[in-house]
Amino acid sequence: MPSTIQRMTAICISAAILVGGAFAASHVPTVIAEETATTRKSLEVTVNRVRNSEGKIVMLVLDNPQAYNTQNYDKAVGYQEIPASTGSVQAVFPELLEGPYAVVAFHDENGNRDLDIEGQIPSEGYTVSGARDAYDEPPFQRAASVEPARTVQLFYLD
Repeated sequence: MPSTIQRMTAICISAAILVGGAFAASHVPTVIAEETATTRKSLEVTVNRVRNSEGKIVMLVLDNPQAYNTQNYDKAVGYQEIPASTGSVQAVFPELLEGPYAVVAFHDENGNRDLDIEGQIPSEGYTVSGARDAYDEPPFQRAASVEPARTVQLFYLD
């Protein structure tokens, strides 16, 4: 079983990768989809436990298990930055191809498009759909869903 330090290190590394991917994904349009016979639908994402109204909530939507597992966020099919609001915020990703979709989000409180880390601990909130707690790294099968609405909880460690 990993020690607390190993878990925190893994979280920090994952967060650093998320931040770099979020910057790369910021150049991805809100929706990227090919015209096919596949049904299109919207995905509504609610992010709960936003601790304040500073900055933005950055959300990425992934439909590819390999991109999710390798944290290749420039393969995101959706990217939005929503002004933060204490409590919860919502975003709609219109006309996505059929899922399943996993959601990755973080609270960019200072607007620098990075998940800030102090020492080895993230100082801003973060989450992945399907995560049961701040240390959980769910596999794509648990993180992804075909449901048209997803709710995720931000985790703050400071």
